[in-house]
Amino acid sequence: MSKCSVLAVSFLSLIGMSACSPEIKQEERVMATAQKYYEHLVNGDYNSFVDGTVNSQDTLPANYREQLVLNAKMYMERMQNEHQGIKSVKAIRAQVDTIKAHNSDEIESITARAFLSLGFVDSTKEEILVPMVLKNDVWYLR
Repeated sequence: MSKCSVLAVSFLSLIGMSACSPEIKQEERVMATAQKYYEHLVNGDYNSFVDGTVNSQDTLPANYREQLVLNAKMYMERMQNEHQGIKSVKAIRAQVDTIKAHNSDEIESITARAFLSLGFVDSTKEEILVPMVLKNDVWYLR
């Protein structure tokens, strides 16, 4: 077997193992979800951004929800003032953690950290950490 064939088989095996791994699938879901929530923010869809927070899944008083929307808007205004705005959001990686209940094999919670790269209009970039939590099989911002 040639060196190229060995590399191709190794690569295909790695892809096959990755496709079967639920941990990698969860990491991909975390990355895609975090990126989507931040794209809502960048596009000025503050309500959808707030809907992506775990708090929004509980009954929130209307004035508290309005405050969360206002905070998102103020963040984007600050990014506009400091960097002329955000032009791109790219998911870089994610880490998923499973927390088990004390003295049990039952899963108590699943949390994650998504790492996003924000590209600003002024050509600078910033990597941010986005904490997330899995609730009812949906990833939410924490």
